[in-house]
Amino acid sequence: MTSFLSLYQKSLLAGVLTAIVTAIMGIHVVFRRMAFYGDAIAHVAFAAAAIGATLGTSSFLSALVLSVVVSLVLGSVSKKSIGEDTAIGVLFSLTMAVGIVLFSISKEQRSLMSYLFGDVLAITNRDLLYLLLVTGSVIVFDLLFRDILVQFTFDEDFTRLMHPKVNLVYRLFLAILAVTVVVAVQTVGVILVSAFLIIPAATATSLLNDYKKVFLLAPVLSSASVVVGLLLSLQIDAPPGALIVLVQGATFFTTLFLRR
Repeated sequence: MTSFLSLYQKSLLAGVLTAIVTAIMGIHVVFRRMAFYGDAIAHVAFAAAAIGATLGTSSFLSALVLSVVVSLVLGSVSKKSIGEDTAIGVLFSLTMAVGIVLFSISKEQRSLMSYLFGDVLAITNRDLLYLLLVTGSVIVFDLLFRDILVQFTFDEDFTRLMHPKVNLVYRLFLAILAVTVVVAVQTVGVILVSAFLIIPAATATSLLNDYKKVFLLAPVLSSASVVVGLLLSLQIDAPPGALIVLVQGATFFTTLFLRR
């Protein structure tokens, strides 16, 4: 255990922070049936980072700005003639193609692999700072607006009547969700970030009926998966991100089996 902590101290902290922040936002995503949405934002972040690399600017900053803008636009599209799932489906393939082409043109193959699969073992102090800031912001936002967002999910008309500014809260949620995805991509990559958003939240909601307890259980389950996944990677020399998701998946299917 001592060698584990000395080797993975920074990775463990980054993984746990990523687990907490994605689990909290993931519960709202699961409640609102937006699983495809988080995946689409991750792909937008991938393309935006490629644009930044091609232009010689900050990949992280370009991913952050464009992801927030696209997230807000997608949130508005669902009210228009084009369905939200249709718009996301178009973006999904298009952004992946743009990202791969631009990363190839800019000769940034290492960045391409890093954004696709993440690298929790290569976390920098700057990445940790971003994760700390986003985690703190998400916790404060959730404590302030959790009940309103849950009510909005299940009864939009009544929530608009009781909380006239709920649309502003929802747009703020979309922006914070985009920031969460961009920061999480730095740790676990585009391919796995949706698993961090969905699986712990889906597991917790399948176990508990009290939504307030779900917001406590999901981060705990996800954090435990990070610890087990990192321990396994130390033993069998496999990518920690993939092992963490395997642990999350095993927990999900185990709970489903036990509930039957």
